[in-house]
Amino acid sequence: MFKIKSVTGLFFGILAVGGLLFASSVPVTAAPSGAPAEFKIAFIDFISGPAATFGISGKDTAEWLVAKWNREGGIRGVPIKAVILDEAGGPKKQVTEYRRLVLEEKVDAVVGYTSSANCLALAPVAEELKTLTVIHICGTNRLTEDLKLHYVFRTSNHQAADSLMLARYVLQLKPDLKTIAGANEDYAWGRDSWEAFKVAIQTLKPDVKVKVELWTKIQAGEYSAEISRLLATRADVIHSSFWGGGLITFIKQAAPRGLFKQSLVAFSCGAQVLQNVGKAMPDGVVVEPRATGYFLEPDPETDPMQKEYVEGIYKAVGRYPDYVGYRTYQALAGLKAAYEKAIDLLGRWPTTEEVIKTFEGLSWKTPAGYMLMRKDHQAIGTGMVGITKMSEKYGFAIMEKRIRYWGEEIMPPVGMKTIDWVKTIK
Repeated sequence: MFKIKSVTGLFFGILAVGGLLFASSVPVTAAPSGAPAEFKIAFIDFISGPAATFGISGKDTAEWLVAKWNREGGIRGVPIKAVILDEAGGPKKQVTEYRRLVLEEKVDAVVGYTSSANCLALAPVAEELKTLTVIHICGTNRLTEDLKLHYVFRTSNHQAADSLMLARYVLQLKPDLKTIAGANEDYAWGRDSWEAFKVAIQTLKPDVKVKVELWTKIQAGEYSAEISRLLATRADVIHSSFWGGGLITFIKQAAPRGLFKQSLVAFSCGAQVLQNVGKAMPDGVVVEPRATGYFLEPDPETDPMQKEYVEGIYKAVGRYPDYVGYRTYQALAGLKAAYEKAIDLLGRWPTTEEVIKTFEGLSWKTPAGYMLMRKDHQAIGTGMVGITKMSEKYGFAIMEKRIRYWGEEIMPPVGMKTIDWVKTIK
């Protein structure tokens, strides 16, 4: 029996639209004293290459929110201008581009970054340049556990939540689980995801054995050899943190070969590609929207904030928002909420340092529910896992048998490293 924990899904707003550069609308309220003529935000995510299946949905949400929020007055009467840029190219390119955005474009804040490699490279630069930077995805726990952050915030749970939820869920589905295998990308996100999942499984069920650990290049795009090895191991459960175009290709290559019939496969990024994969996604695959929102929960018919977002994005781009969109919303809404709280407290436009003070400890609303920003600049929120079932209504698989977990259940406490904490779970 699956018990679904419900959570109120509400939304909080900010921003204007971006093509390359765009600002619109007239503020409906008077701007506070000391306010700039506009608030300039850079939004960065993958909009080219195999990872664009991630970034495009983030870009769509950023553009939709920026337009909506500018119609409503921006940030307390200050219109917002968005600069939308591509995250492709690797850490070195992104560091160069970040410096240009801050020193030449003079952006007031930077939001984005999906890649763990990119965010780990950029965080020290953001601290050096003293620029408010909001990371919307970047799954590795190392960002907030290994680095001392002042100007950098992450507005979503990190991979510990993803890995722990998957571990608990697959053990509920297969309580007699004996063997696991992993296929992940060979960098921080893939390594950290697999390690946390493996340790969680073996902590909760010590007799589980690891059959094989496979590592691929980022967005490798060809997985025939890995699929052959996974088939040969006949592991009870296969874990993978593949994402974007790489995950889509893996599913399309593995399904015809029977991998999903032989083993229970658990994808930490699986919900994000359901619309892209369509009817190629088999039933019975464990997926999650990575500890964030899902277009069917909370129910848009009973939650007006969720309804506005889901219907707004579908009308704008012809597809439902996925977790990248929800995480983009979380980031932008958190930034706006921090500014508006500071303005309300001070009665004027705040400095960056004053916004940082209000961001720490801030609780804000999104279509998926509430987020809370901790003092270590790591946000926590609820998470969800489900299992795929093809939907004739939507033309792609949806998540059924959904279970929602609370932030404190799936994220290590402040000051504790992920693996140390996972070893204590029960």
